[in-house]
Amino acid sequence: MNKNYILNGIISFALIFNIGWAVAEQSIEEIVVTATLTEQSELDTPISIDILTGETMAKNNIMTMFDISDRTPGITISKGTLSNKIYMRGVGSGGNQAFDQSVGQFIDGVYQGRSWTVQGTLLDMERVEILKGPQTTYFGNNSIGGALSFITKVPTDEDETSISGTFGSHGEKTITAIKSGRVSDGLKARFALSFHEMEGWLENTNPLGDDYPNKDGFNMRTTLVWDSVDNLEAKLKVDIGRLDTASGMGWQHTNCFADGSGANITFIISDCKLALAAPGFEGKFDDKFSASENQFGYLDSDSIVFEINRTYENHTLTSITANQEYDSRVPGESDQSSRDFFHWLIKEESDQFSQELRLTSNATDKSQYTIGFYYQATDTHNTTNLGRYYVAEWGAALGIGTSNLALTRPLILDADSMSIFATMTFFVSDKLHVTTGLRHTDVDKEYQRTSGIGLNGTHTFDDFNLDFAHEGEGTLLKDSYSESATLPSLMVQYFRDENSMIYASYSDGFKAGGYEALGTANPNNGLYGSEGVDATEFGYKTSNEKMKLAVNYFNSKYDGNQLSQYVYPEMGAPYTTTSNVPSTNKGFELELSYLISDSVIADLSFTQLDATYDKYEGGTCAAGVSPPVGQTGCNYTGRTLLHAPENTGLFSLRSENEMSGGMMRESSISIYWTDDQWHNTDYNVNSQEDGFSKIDARIQFSKDDWYVALLGKNLTDEYTSSWNQQTAYTLGTGQFSILERTRSIAVQFGKNF
Repeated sequence: MNKNYILNGIISFALIFNIGWAVAEQSIEEIVVTATLTEQSELDTPISIDILTGETMAKNNIMTMFDISDRTPGITISKGTLSNKIYMRGVGSGGNQAFDQSVGQFIDGVYQGRSWTVQGTLLDMERVEILKGPQTTYFGNNSIGGALSFITKVPTDEDETSISGTFGSHGEKTITAIKSGRVSDGLKARFALSFHEMEGWLENTNPLGDDYPNKDGFNMRTTLVWDSVDNLEAKLKVDIGRLDTASGMGWQHTNCFADGSGANITFIISDCKLALAAPGFEGKFDDKFSASENQFGYLDSDSIVFEINRTYENHTLTSITANQEYDSRVPGESDQSSRDFFHWLIKEESDQFSQELRLTSNATDKSQYTIGFYYQATDTHNTTNLGRYYVAEWGAALGIGTSNLALTRPLILDADSMSIFATMTFFVSDKLHVTTGLRHTDVDKEYQRTSGIGLNGTHTFDDFNLDFAHEGEGTLLKDSYSESATLPSLMVQYFRDENSMIYASYSDGFKAGGYEALGTANPNNGLYGSEGVDATEFGYKTSNEKMKLAVNYFNSKYDGNQLSQYVYPEMGAPYTTTSNVPSTNKGFELELSYLISDSVIADLSFTQLDATYDKYEGGTCAAGVSPPVGQTGCNYTGRTLLHAPENTGLFSLRSENEMSGGMMRESSISIYWTDDQWHNTDYNVNSQEDGFSKIDARIQFSKDDWYVALLGKNLTDEYTSSWNQQTAYTLGTGQFSILERTRSIAVQFGKNF
């Protein structure tokens, strides 16, 4: 379909926002957040915040954490092999199962230590607070790049029953049911259940294989609040999630045939060349890929959280006890084709227990303070198994026939962290507030993994059922790592009047080092150091009846930023390596909501970013690129960080009008845009993604207790990727990518009872 035709239609859709209907008066909403662990207006909080309300998420079909990227400038979230990849302001950890992400994830204040735990459906959300920059004081040592704080809805005093659903492109189906209210005088309950399935937007040219992402599952949450005793409230929350997949990672070859590469090279171990024999194989970036069948995976997650709030005369004591468990199976293939060549399976089980205690004083004319204690213990068992099946042409070339090879890489990681923290706000005057903060953290890690590549001998080909135990070559070794840090912070707020505030902040962040899971052939058994940050931010927030505005400038100096790289040697098994690289990110952010008329609101979110390496010598060179004479690697000093486009933004228009008979019509249109960005640490020319823009539009009709809506996303059908990397064993002859969702149309509905 012609993109200009679509764009003209969208413009026409926008022009009818305020024509021919009675006006329904709207207002600018001010949201209460908990970014400082106490309830506070977003405009009084001295932190750069993007907020996605539950209503916004439902209307825009933001079902998973990966959907957040398209609504939040300056953030990239993508599915990864070893771990999901989360970048904020260009700061992120990459795919590495040996350590936690630099952008922390929290659900109702509980830290999600492993990146896969928030992979399922975001169910019954009150809001998501996207906190930019280091959040060490309030959220802990691993939030050195920022934090994603997910807040779920709580039981209501009034009865609430609803059902909603979405049916859309790519076989998407979602049904959600909510029941909330009082069970008795002293007990409230909320029950939420959601079923979700997707057939996929990336077509598999293998007729026996599934499209990507083929998935289905459910999430269920029960929340009980007991408040029958004065000054005491207890909340018990139980979450259960199940996600089944059938399409692996969705990798597709790209630029296989650029300059003749892949098709005519002489080196026989080439994914591109091997894949040419696969039926329907394509070596370009489009909406088709070639993949094997039977790539069945799953993610089972369970959590229980018990929170007590006890109010005394001048203080509130909060206790949050949580236990989380998950079990995952991620299959995939590094030949990116339907050939039975190089399959792998990653299995991970994790058990995390955490306990937090906080004592918060009531505010007086002079001050307010919080003191707290946090303890967390995480036990993780990860096994990466690879099955390399020598196809005839490779085996003949190497003189080894068609024997198969199996490799195993087990990782057992036990990590304990303990911290004490305190904040003190001094109300110097009605206009001037000064907040000091301090957190001391101790981290201990115990590693057990293989000392070599872990050859497991010959195994019979069996699709992706690579559940063999560690055996054969590669002895198990143990390493331990301990570190502590004391981290200060300072915030100064000046309230010009009751509707405007100027603030300045400084924070010192920290993230512990450790050992590589797959890098034991590296020096010092793959030891990498901690990273730290000195961050400053200056901002201004204001509002009136027609608008609210937040602007800020930030400058963060990272000392020893942990840069994870996945290295493909010419021969042998791939491995991860982490370099500690100093870097700086600085820039400007803007959040603006403006009431154009009584019925139309315009929203603009914008990030301008300058994120570069201060000194990075000895980096991994792109295949085919030789380092300068006398150097062991390439020099990337001054290079832009990964997933750090210079400019990103989101502009939207929202309208609400009253029709005849009491029916309401809501309309919205938005455009998200981004500049070029790099995907891979070797800075291969093909790993840079060009800038793009995506347009979404929605129209809803509602009356009394029901609604129906039509939603279109990525209406100009842009082909974009959140991952681009060199393929294995190719000597620079190809790349692979994962296609993000193409154009989709969905019908949404809801009914309150």
